[in-house]
Amino acid sequence: MSLERKLPLMMTAVLVMILGVGVTLAYREVSMAGSQAAQQRIAQVSKQLADLVAAGRPRTETQLGGAWADPAVKAILLNTRRSPADIAAADTALAQAIAPGDSGVGVAVAAEDGRILASARSADMGVRWAEGVEEDLARPVSRSPVTSAFYVADDRIFYSTVLPIVDGKRMIGSLIQHRRLNSQPETERGLVGLTGQQAKILFRNGDGSLWLTLGGKEITKPSNPRRVGEMLTWEHRATGEDGRVLLAESAVRGMPWVVAIEVPISSLTAAPQAMLRRFLLFSTFLLLVGAVAMWFIGRRVTVPLAQLTVASEAIAGGDYSQRVETSGAREISRLAETFNRMAKGTADAQRALEDRFREARSLAEELEHANRRLRATTEAAEAAQAAAENANAAKSSFLAAMSHELRTPLNAIAGYVQLIQLGLRGPVTPEQEADLNRIKRSHAYLLGLIEDVLNFAKLDAHQMEFHSREMSLDEIMQGVENLLAPQIKAAGIVYSYSGCDSNTRVCADPDKTQQILVNLLTNAVKFTKLPGSITVSCETADDDARILVTDTGIGIREEDMARVFEPFVQIDRGLNRPRDGVGLGLTISRDFARRMGGDLVVASVPGEGSTFTLSLPRCRDVSTDNEEHPSTAEIAVA
Repeated sequence: MSLERKLPLMMTAVLVMILGVGVTLAYREVSMAGSQAAQQRIAQVSKQLADLVAAGRPRTETQLGGAWADPAVKAILLNTRRSPADIAAADTALAQAIAPGDSGVGVAVAAEDGRILASARSADMGVRWAEGVEEDLARPVSRSPVTSAFYVADDRIFYSTVLPIVDGKRMIGSLIQHRRLNSQPETERGLVGLTGQQAKILFRNGDGSLWLTLGGKEITKPSNPRRVGEMLTWEHRATGEDGRVLLAESAVRGMPWVVAIEVPISSLTAAPQAMLRRFLLFSTFLLLVGAVAMWFIGRRVTVPLAQLTVASEAIAGGDYSQRVETSGAREISRLAETFNRMAKGTADAQRALEDRFREARSLAEELEHANRRLRATTEAAEAAQAAAENANAAKSSFLAAMSHELRTPLNAIAGYVQLIQLGLRGPVTPEQEADLNRIKRSHAYLLGLIEDVLNFAKLDAHQMEFHSREMSLDEIMQGVENLLAPQIKAAGIVYSYSGCDSNTRVCADPDKTQQILVNLLTNAVKFTKLPGSITVSCETADDDARILVTDTGIGIREEDMARVFEPFVQIDRGLNRPRDGVGLGLTISRDFARRMGGDLVVASVPGEGSTFTLSLPRCRDVSTDNEEHPSTAEIAVA
């Protein structure tokens, strides 16, 4: 397509984009403003309706109180012998408690044991006393009036008000009013008019067990919550609307009810969409006018440019003698002069380009040689890396095999020691018993060293499994205390544990966590001299919980801090004793902590002591989405 046609089209496209962005932004702002106003309006109306419903409860209680004041009702409750005439008089008194305009109303008086003594109901109530419901309501749980939740009887919605009857300090019975939920269409239209939208007024029980309309029709509860823009919307097709709705709820004070108002999302967008259609119509008219203007402007600009194009094509074919006229508008004339100078210098540039091409070809050959050398170097590095990985795998296999092979004779030694101690090989003297105990301690110590080496090999080969679950730090610390209490007592060191909050729970492997804490406390006992102390405390943060093990030992020098977690390293802080292990305890402990999503760090002052801090991730509160994020699920990590 020639520039003569392309330029007007491009300018028209830009105009379309500008108008489109403007229309979109305006529609978005109007929609957001309308949605926010609608949210505030229906929230306010739901609160007003809840207050209006709550205001009707005192009138019902006054009406029931008037029935109790009737002598016939008092007589049937206070007298144990009730004749048919007494019951008929009480029925008549209860009937008078029903106002002439009331519809769907029944009143009953019940004894303390829940038996219905007398009852009356309006002519259009059309329902027998609901079995089970009546008996439950007749036994009030408090001395205050109570309004029940909505319930279904004979396919109609009812609720009840219970007024306990007290004689002195003794509760002798109760007055119960059943009322069917219904409303006039005019009343519902008047209430809906308060919202200014196509709204529907709903009721539900406070526990969500029953949803119903203002006219007393049971419906399914809204489902599938989803956020649309800044609004949380629900799907509710049971009320006759297809699509999503905006829902506002307010609890009724003193009653187990919630008033809900739902508005279809489509009604909120009707006004903005009408505004959008008017705006689009006006924008289309402006677009047509602008397109015609762009066409004439483009013609004036593109004709001189077409001449320059022809001359440029000739130069591209090797004819550097081409020139164009320098008349016309100032910008076009300057462009023509520039073109002529360009044509004159193109030949010189061509010759210079050929010289540079030769130089570039020489450089390309040198670059190819360098690339071949780089590929050779890369292949050698990859081979070295593969050899290192093979060596590391061989080391891990050797450590695992060695640990396994050493366990067999050690277990045999332990078995023979037990046989001797049991006296199966003859009587054992006290001196021999002491020697056998030394052998058992040495056996346990060697098994511990082998276990450390085996764990290190598994960690190094990424074969260690972790089973993380939700657990209490306080329970883990109590288990560690029980394991190390004899060792701490024998060392004569003062030990204190401030206790972790029982609500502080972390997601970690309990066995690995206990092993880390045993290693830390064992080291603290080992390197703390009398008189010394060990303190264990807990800290919590938003994302993790920390256990701090602080001793008053000899500490670690600053230059040795970076090496304390390295494998097979024993820092010279009085640690160079062969009987104290192979230097893997802290290495394994830190690897355990990091594999569980935490960390292990140390802070120390030489001569004053050290503090090792174990941090573990906290379990988040996921009560709103328990199925998607179960807090007690185990997670296996290799």
